[in-house]
Amino acid sequence: MVKHSTAQDVIGQQMTESSIALNTEAVTNEFDRQISDGFHSSATLAVFLEGKPAMDITRGAMHAKPLFRVFSVGKPLAAAILWRQKARGYFDWDTAIAEYWPEFGTRGKSSITVEQVLSHSAGLSDHSNIPPTDYNDWGRIVSHIEDMSPQTEPGSAVSYHAHTFGWIVGEFASRVSGLSFDEAFKREVTLPLGLKSTSYTLEPVDFGRVVPLEVSAEWNDKEIANNMDLILRAQVSMPAGSMITTANDVAKFYAAISSNGVMNGVRWLPEEVISEVSSVKAEGLDGTSGAYSRVGLGVRLPSDPPNQYASLNSSDTVGHSGLGTCTSWASLTSNVSVAYVTNCFQPDMQNDYRLHEMSKTIRASIYAN
Repeated sequence: MVKHSTAQDVIGQQMTESSIALNTEAVTNEFDRQISDGFHSSATLAVFLEGKPAMDITRGAMHAKPLFRVFSVGKPLAAAILWRQKARGYFDWDTAIAEYWPEFGTRGKSSITVEQVLSHSAGLSDHSNIPPTDYNDWGRIVSHIEDMSPQTEPGSAVSYHAHTFGWIVGEFASRVSGLSFDEAFKREVTLPLGLKSTSYTLEPVDFGRVVPLEVSAEWNDKEIANNMDLILRAQVSMPAGSMITTANDVAKFYAAISSNGVMNGVRWLPEEVISEVSSVKAEGLDGTSGAYSRVGLGVRLPSDPPNQYASLNSSDTVGHSGLGTCTSWASLTSNVSVAYVTNCFQPDMQNDYRLHEMSKTIRASIYAN
């Protein structure tokens, strides 16, 4: 456990007119309890109801406009570029990646489809052939991906693509659009949704806004915080894991999903694409983690209760977690979206507990207005 930081608190809460409302006091009590119990020294939480902000709270951050690292929470936001491109008819889910990226179609990868990549079933989860020294060279990363061979038959098994997911999605998005990944991300995601504080790299002037990471005593890799700082300062763009953002931006992204593709009265995605994205495309024992996984197109669906989304229904919620620190989700039935981000790496048992308890408290605190 970590000690409670005495850093300046930043808190903002807003209630908006809606058919449902949130008991913010109950949620704040749970939020504060987790800090006082030593799970982390800083955290941020945002909740949207029916597409409108209902709560936005941050504590333990030194900067007035803090940013948090969310790791794999960034995967669905990268995937959303492809959601938008598919909606325009540029490709189908069963389109081969090699159709737009011919060099990809070597060494047994010619039949790998967009759906298989987005559902972590492309057979390319092993990134051990890519040296970390190449992470900040997109061209070299692409060459390494092209040289890969599937470890399993594409489409036959779920195996979490921790790093390769983002690079393949990012390069494919670039091949389709003719833009760099960052340019495509701005055009399809951050600009239309108004996500003003979300990116995969930062300019040095903003490094001081990023909340420092901490490592719990039970976490095995004691160097992980230092290594993540190196990635941040080297401005390494990893669409699968380097996102820096706010809880408000992430919850707003999920509000576009929970609202069936509409944000602020403007359609961002067709309802049929939302339905396709949020349907199970692959499931089974994950070859990477060993846990049972249920995967849509860039998002993850609930496992058996208790889960991080505090969902009792296997198909009513989609979302994604971030390495030992955070979670984010959208309820497809009650139009609720949530992002909860902490600054301390906790092992699975402790992390799953705190994320589940926060999600459970939020669900229990929603009432008819």
